[in-house]
Amino acid sequence: MAAIAGIVLAAGSATRMGEPKQLLPYRGSTLLNVVIASAEASRLDHVVVVTGANAEAVGDSLVTERATVIFNPDFHLPNMASVVRGAKSVEADAFVTLPADMPGISSAVIDTVIDWWEAEAPWAAVTAYLDRASHPFLLSAAALEEAAKVEGPNVLWRMLAHDDSGRVTRVTVAQTAPRDINTPQDYEAFLADG
Repeated sequence: MAAIAGIVLAAGSATRMGEPKQLLPYRGSTLLNVVIASAEASRLDHVVVVTGANAEAVGDSLVTERATVIFNPDFHLPNMASVVRGAKSVEADAFVTLPADMPGISSAVIDTVIDWWEAEAPWAAVTAYLDRASHPFLLSAAALEEAAKVEGPNVLWRMLAHDDSGRVTRVTVAQTAPRDINTPQDYEAFLADG
C-alpha cells in the first residue's frame, strides 16, 4: 500500500495575530499540539511538523508521539516552501496538508481523505465541507512536484480549491469547515464556539 504523510504547517510568523498562534492555548494544550494529536490519531503513515518562525519556542512546546520535526529556514516565503521541505523529509506517495491554525480538523476527516487516496489515488483532493472547500488538502507526488514550481502566495488554494481542470477530487464531509485562526478576533470567536 502506498505511503501517505501528513505535513503540519507550523512555520508562519503569525503577523496578523501579533503572537505565535501555534502556541495559543486550547484544550489544556496549544492549537498546534491539537492539530498534531489529530494527525497522529489518524491513519497517516508519517507525520512531519515543519517549524520556522519562533522555532525554538514552538519546538519546546511540542507534544508528539511519532512526528518528525524539521525546520524550514525559508519560513518567510509562502507556505508552499514548508510543504516542499516537509515532503522532502519523508518517503511517501501522497501528502496531506494540515495548518497549525486549524485545530478543528479531526482525525476522522483526515482518515476520510486517506480513504479517497487508497480507493482512487487522485492527482489531488480538497475537502469539501458543507459550507466551503478547505484543508486538509491531498497532493500526490506528481501534484506536489507541479505545485512546487508555482510562484507566489496561496499556491494550494489557487491550484486545488479553485480548480476547473477536473484533476482535483472533492472529498465530501458532512460538517462545516473548521475555522482558520488568523487574527485575535478569529481566536476569540473560535473559543466562543466551544
